[in-house]
Amino acid sequence: MGLIKDLLNLRRAKYSPFFALRGDYQANGNLADSDIVGAIANAIASNVGKLQPQIVRRTDDGLAVRNDYLSRILSLRWSPETDAYSALYRIASDLVYHSNAYAIIFYTPDFMRVQSIVPVTVSNVRIWEDENGVLLFRFRWEYDGKFYTLPYQSVIHIRSRFDKKRFMGTAPDDQLKNTLELLDTTGEALRSAVRNSANLKGYLQYNNFIDDDELKQKVKEFQEAYMSASNDGGIAGLDNSMSFHEVKQTAPNIPVIQSQYLRDNVYRYYGVNEKILTSTFTEAEWNSFYENVIEPISIQLSLEFTYKLLTERERGFGNRIIFTANRLQYATLQTRMTIGGGLYDRGIITINEFRELMYYEPIEGGDVRMISLNYVKTGDQSLYQVGKDDGAGSGDSGQQEPEGIPENQIRKYGIYFLKTEKKGGADNAKNESI
Repeated sequence: MGLIKDLLNLRRAKYSPFFALRGDYQANGNLADSDIVGAIANAIASNVGKLQPQIVRRTDDGLAVRNDYLSRILSLRWSPETDAYSALYRIASDLVYHSNAYAIIFYTPDFMRVQSIVPVTVSNVRIWEDENGVLLFRFRWEYDGKFYTLPYQSVIHIRSRFDKKRFMGTAPDDQLKNTLELLDTTGEALRSAVRNSANLKGYLQYNNFIDDDELKQKVKEFQEAYMSASNDGGIAGLDNSMSFHEVKQTAPNIPVIQSQYLRDNVYRYYGVNEKILTSTFTEAEWNSFYENVIEPISIQLSLEFTYKLLTERERGFGNRIIFTANRLQYATLQTRMTIGGGLYDRGIITINEFRELMYYEPIEGGDVRMISLNYVKTGDQSLYQVGKDDGAGSGDSGQQEPEGIPENQIRKYGIYFLKTEKKGGADNAKNESI
């Protein structure tokens, strides 16, 4: 009830239901009865739900990740009843079925900050401008069947196939109607074949006159004696008063090739294939699926959330909301090792991030970045390794390294870092061996 009360208060703040002659209207299409579309929606929504929202700020010093109140809402729980994964799943699922997905932004009573974000399944949507040029969003909420009107600025709106209408994406109902009807016809043919297989298998012919009741009794006795599962031998015995005539039935052939073509037609419409739905894809197939299906949704989410959750001043200071994914989550172990090793040696990822790539649990003190010092100019290899150039001879290997050489300074600081990290104190750095 509190959610409905907030929605009513948000509506009454400035606006009331209003009709205009211009605007977009969304038809009430429904593909929920199709098992194929349901599998596609689940595959896409499951992967969109894994996206990780972050609020970042780009400055002259680099990129900083915010960890404030709004960041915790986006990454943990959008509303008391919906966690971040479920919210993104709902948005992506509605996008598959309707080409439009919506989430309502609720604010605190003083309208100073976001209180919650609630994905809603709606019908009878209408978006239009009032006489002052303000965009309004009117919809029927499936939760309570009531109509509400809100400022469009308070609605997260994600759409696909945005090619015909001004505000909304084109619903897939009409475009997939013929294909799904043909698939239903094929399925009905299969159901009919199964039903017909249990129909008449033969008939008994009686050579003597018999009334109807006695005839039905004889047929029942014949069925119980010879056409049940208890008749293991499959042999029946008859006298000369009756004869059995078998009715041969030919089951209709199911058009497998045509059916697969129709299924592929639905797959092409959504940019998926059989391997994506059955999770038997390769690394390259996953990357293609991500770039063509998941990434466009994440870009839309980033743009819509940045514009409608952040103020003009925050956006002006370089703040934006992004939705990222771990692109290596479906990579092979060899690819993880190759890419992760290169990122780790250059200080791009931490020890724990590298361990996560290799399916290891995090360790205490592992949130540090390590940089390899094994890169040096080709002419400075001897100076880097032993502190002497190639012509310095083979003197005492334990002599003090020259202080003025930059490569030796870097090496010195690296050794000092490893010693202090090992014991945890700078006092032991002089005497402690690595």
